[in-house]
Amino acid sequence: MLDSIDSLILATATQSSSLASSATEASGMSRVAISRRIKRLADKGYLSRHGSGTRQTYSLGAHRFWSMHCERKLIIGQGGEFAVWESHLALLLQNLQPNVYNLANIAFTEMLNNAIDHSDSKHLAMGLHFDGAKGVLEMFVVDDGVGIFERISKSLKLFDKRLSILELAKGKFSTAPAQHSGMGVFVSSRMMDSFCIESGGLTFAPRFKLGRMPAFEWVNANELFEKQKHHSTHGTLVRMAIDSGTQRTAQEVYEKYFSSEEVGQDAFHTTEVPVKLAQLSSQLNSRSQGKWVLARATQFKTVVLDFEGVDMVGQGFADEVFRVFALAHPEVALQVINVSESVKTSLRMLAPHFRA
Repeated sequence: MLDSIDSLILATATQSSSLASSATEASGMSRVAISRRIKRLADKGYLSRHGSGTRQTYSLGAHRFWSMHCERKLIIGQGGEFAVWESHLALLLQNLQPNVYNLANIAFTEMLNNAIDHSDSKHLAMGLHFDGAKGVLEMFVVDDGVGIFERISKSLKLFDKRLSILELAKGKFSTAPAQHSGMGVFVSSRMMDSFCIESGGLTFAPRFKLGRMPAFEWVNANELFEKQKHHSTHGTLVRMAIDSGTQRTAQEVYEKYFSSEEVGQDAFHTTEVPVKLAQLSSQLNSRSQGKWVLARATQFKTVVLDFEGVDMVGQGFADEVFRVFALAHPEVALQVINVSESVKTSLRMLAPHFRA
């Protein structure tokens, strides 16, 4: 796997024509050790060779790699998440399609800002890898702070921390509402093709039916995550991936969930709720589960209930959602997706107001 010295060499390649000399000076390693690393990076496609013999020069190859590990206060004092992007990621990713570059920029800086503002961490680590052959960009941000699900659970006084995933999935919730709108995770997860947050043994993976992203081959992010944590904290690991050939644009994502006629939180009009998250260890039977699913639903104009992975529903849940809530809040449009035929049949029997 690649390491921080490799990252330094690749960063130096964007700034200096005499790579070996500059990287030797910057790293403090011997010229021989740096030359070996340069050869290995070139052989693996991270650097391109030009010329021959002692006159060889190098530029970035088809692959990209960068990593950074530092104290959180250092990033705060040096310009925050935008400074990290401009100083380290921008040059490495400048050849991406403009729409992909913009999507990556939004997601990475949103997640790094969350770690800066919410984690109460001492250290942060982050990195990226672009596979030029597969055309896939992967990024991560990890902190050694309180843990995102722990923080949400305490803020909302939830009896089970697993319900914090449900609240995070809806959007429009922030533990620091004066500074944040609660849109960052919701939007970033839809900018990316793959998105995953891990903390305290819990996983939020809205883009994966199986609930977990495949491990990154270029870094052991979970091992790094463990090293980051203090014994009394949970920490948070965010991993993201996007295909460099996607035609998706940030504007398309915004227009799907936001209204141009409103501003700020009011513009965020549509949410998607994975109702399976309210099951915990049971089926969707109780009124309480219906209330959890629709908590804060009145903040939106449209609530899309995603029944992916739900095998059955009980009378209490169905009645609470599709009669009690629907009649009390006709201004909120309830829509359903990914409903199996058996669940659809149950909803029609148990909730006369259900429409699909």
